[in-house]
Amino acid sequence: MAKRKSPWKSCQWMLLLLSAFTLATLWFVLHTELLKDPGQVQVTHDPEGEKWEGNREEPAIDDAPSKDATVAPSVDVTSEPAKDYALRYGPPVAPAPAPVKATQQGAKEAPTLQEIPSATGKNQESSGILTVALAAELKQLDGALVVLNSATKNAADPSKLHFRILTTEDDASELLEKVKDRLKQPLNVEAVNFEPWYPRVGKLLGGKSSARKELFDALNFAAFYLHEAIPEAPGGRVLYLDTDVVVKSDLSELLSVNFRGHPAAAAEDCSQRMGKYLDVDRLKSKALQSELPPALHASKKGCVINRGVVLVDLKAWKAQNITGVIEDLVRLHLTKGKGPLWRAGVSQPPFLIALAGKFVDLGAEFNVRGLGRGDIAPEEVDFYKKKKMWDPYFDKFLYKCKFHCCPGCKGWALSPYISAPAQKAKILHFNGRLKPSHSKRRDLKKVTPPKQDMSEEERAAREQRPLCSCGSQCVQECAGIWWEYLPP
Repeated sequence: MAKRKSPWKSCQWMLLLLSAFTLATLWFVLHTELLKDPGQVQVTHDPEGEKWEGNREEPAIDDAPSKDATVAPSVDVTSEPAKDYALRYGPPVAPAPAPVKATQQGAKEAPTLQEIPSATGKNQESSGILTVALAAELKQLDGALVVLNSATKNAADPSKLHFRILTTEDDASELLEKVKDRLKQPLNVEAVNFEPWYPRVGKLLGGKSSARKELFDALNFAAFYLHEAIPEAPGGRVLYLDTDVVVKSDLSELLSVNFRGHPAAAAEDCSQRMGKYLDVDRLKSKALQSELPPALHASKKGCVINRGVVLVDLKAWKAQNITGVIEDLVRLHLTKGKGPLWRAGVSQPPFLIALAGKFVDLGAEFNVRGLGRGDIAPEEVDFYKKKKMWDPYFDKFLYKCKFHCCPGCKGWALSPYISAPAQKAKILHFNGRLKPSHSKRRDLKKVTPPKQDMSEEERAAREQRPLCSCGSQCVQECAGIWWEYLPP
């Protein structure tokens, strides 16, 4: 009897052909994926974590709401207040990212500024000219001279710096004449009459007074109106400097800063926190939510910035109406039953609130401040010790402040003020009541630790002489640096 043929054997060749076809198809699909544009490949790791400074401070914006966090107010877009804000500020936006660090990781020297890639991957174009704005009357002539002289002497090419002095109509001509006469060098400098903005600034002053009268000078608010006062600035950017700074680096370096859509760039300082100056609880209260501009990111633990050194993107500043936000904050601060929104200061607090989370960080070396202070808080000393910036040698100079302590300060402080980062500063800022121009001429001699049995007179004098680091076991009077740049 003949054997019956198995159907399996007759299908073997068909199965082999089907398997070969399947393998060929899989290879083709995989090969096609590998040939795709490499620019479309998604990167799953964080490149900035490798490129930028790894030792980051607490961000000015908290990722999740907490006891200390300020979240963007929830706005009912159908309500009348919301409609008003939508017309003025635009629709509510998502919380801004934390300020971008511009320093490299692990740098042993003072970190150098790096160009930051924009969100679109395109670099902003630069005109090659940096406009530097100051606000000064004749009584601030010496301060303006030091800024101009130090900036030009430390510039690789001074012709890249164009200076604009915002001043009064009466002072403009004489101020320019004296600047050019005493500097005795070619300089692109012009005066801008700021008086047309005085009525608006007058509303911000609120008829207040202070022991420090300069804080209530209308020119103290000039930095908020640069987009209107100097709209033609080349490249659309202006560096504003207070007249109590000394420039120690080439400012044209700032031409490479990419704002990434932010209205400003400033030096973030984490030795102090926003909660020291702002009433964050009141800012977060439901009673004020409908009246505050949307997307404010101030928080108690947020690091601070100072408006004495600020690089402004004129177009973005105007588009985001930062000036309007500042004006509204001051209005609420002065309104009975709604303010105060901050504990001290005049122009600094609203600037701090309006720009929280909306700036590029230049690096602390671009605004080494406090050099006009007579004392330093223990928590500031602890901060610099944790950052390994504090030389134990500095401790030999410190005593508990007794005579010229910060007015209104809670707790206790140490004196004199010692600036640990001053040695590597690119811009030194003499903010505070102890202006170098108000004292006798100082030199750059090395200062030695005081003797233990100081007289009351000696101790009182020491408390009015802030010290700056100048190397290993080296400190000098900060005022001496300022006097070195004052022309005869």
